[in-house]
Amino acid sequence: MNVDFAFICDYAEAAGKINALGIGFDTIFAPRVPAIHPIFAFVMQLRANVVEAGTKRLEIHLIDEDGAEVIPPLRSNIEMKRPEAGTESVAKIALHFGHVKFPRYGQYSLRAVLDGNQVAAVALSVSPPSQQQ
Repeated sequence: MNVDFAFICDYAEAAGKINALGIGFDTIFAPRVPAIHPIFAFVMQLRANVVEAGTKRLEIHLIDEDGAEVIPPLRSNIEMKRPEAGTESVAKIALHFGHVKFPRYGQYSLRAVLDGNQVAAVALSVSPPSQQQ
């Protein structure tokens, strides 16, 4: 199983192809903490060969710099279709997070776990605004 890409964005849809707005941000600027961020999306594209086809258990964990869960993990089953001989199948994933409460400034991470194995990690920081923002 290969991950073509994984990123955080403001909003995304994965219907046929991935449409995403505000792609690849890595910092939330908050004037105070705890900070509640209204909405963001985690996007990932997976590629599987014939042997890897089937139903897979996907978990997305949002953790802080100490490894503690910020919210309960998002869990879902995804179906990696059996590709035709000599090809690969693709799964496009866009998961939305709403009104997430970040308890303090610091480093966070979104971790994608597929059938018990971490396949992607995307860093996210929560920082106070600087004079330039």
